[in-house]
Amino acid sequence: MLKKIIILLFIFVFLSSSCILASDISLENIQKLIAENNNKQALEILTENNLNNNPDLLYYKALLLSWEKEYVESEKILLQLIDDYPERLEFYNHLARIYGWQRKFEKAKKIIARAQQREYSSTRMALLARHAEWQGNWFEAQKLIKIALTKAESNELKNEYQSRLKIINQKIRTELFIKGKFIYSPAARDDISLRLGLEKPLNDGINSEISAGVNHFKDEFNLLLGAEIELAPPLLFNKTNFSSTFNFYQGDSKDKIELNNSLNYFFNSKNRAGISFEIVKDDASYQNLELEYEYRFKKIIMVLKNSSRHYSTGWISDFSQHLDFYYPRDNYLLNFRISHYQDGENLFRVGFEFSNLFSEHKYSFENLNLWFNNQQTGNLDFRLNLR
Repeated sequence: MLKKIIILLFIFVFLSSSCILASDISLENIQKLIAENNNKQALEILTENNLNNNPDLLYYKALLLSWEKEYVESEKILLQLIDDYPERLEFYNHLARIYGWQRKFEKAKKIIARAQQREYSSTRMALLARHAEWQGNWFEAQKLIKIALTKAESNELKNEYQSRLKIINQKIRTELFIKGKFIYSPAARDDISLRLGLEKPLNDGINSEISAGVNHFKDEFNLLLGAEIELAPPLLFNKTNFSSTFNFYQGDSKDKIELNNSLNYFFNSKNRAGISFEIVKDDASYQNLELEYEYRFKKIIMVLKNSSRHYSTGWISDFSQHLDFYYPRDNYLLNFRISHYQDGENLFRVGFEFSNLFSEHKYSFENLNLWFNNQQTGNLDFRLNLR
């Protein structure tokens, strides 16, 4: 009799747990857990149970996995869902988002194109615009969001796209800026510059700026003119950027031309190599050739540099070597530099650089840089953007 009671008790417990399990795995319960921010619990339920090829539950599993940055498994589920249920366009949409999060933008374009062939959606066009923003392709983003705006399916979406368009337009408008630089030297050769300029993106991958101002050096004022052009993808090859900066000084204490060209290649998120060639024409004209390598550790950035210099008398291949350590924080960084020069001189420099200060105001400091070295020389430079 006791044995029968125990068996019946086990049967009752099993049936009860099965009912509870069935309740836990329901679509409504998963949606409720997500709405309550219990994402991990929802994912555990979906992972530990047989979903019986239920497309809705599988979709939520892929969604939760992607939020946990388990992109490979999430992508695998979504690709299978698209093959099995090609009419379910929300599967395409989220797969495109995942590709965007991983910066696999070409894959995102292809999967969105497949969905758009079945049924056009302004939401997918807006997603392409957002991907263009993430790549810094603001003109492409502007074109795409305008298309989405003209075909918005609701007033709510129309308002959303108008807000995005406003932000994009601010990124590609002409911007007024003020640049300043002050160098203090114990040798009474203080050098102060102040200039007013305009920055204008010309197209995706090409940015330009011009400026004019004054320079004060050796108790005399000099005219200062400047220009800069920056090239980047999609105009250049992927992972590369190029900049060319021109400065012209003319006056009683400074008659000088500077031209610096820099090319960088980003092997990956941690490794970068760069080369710059600078021409300086004044009383002691010379050319600088600088090679540098950057490696990003988890919390520190290290940069190695070697400079060669050419005078009329010939090249000095080991003119100077520099070792930089950067400690980036939220909107500032610390910089420590050790330099060695070919005449045996060694310098140690400490710097602080702030970025995007007061960004919510009508003006913002794009950067504010201060450094001083062991020879009592100090530098302060800044760029103030005016909206």
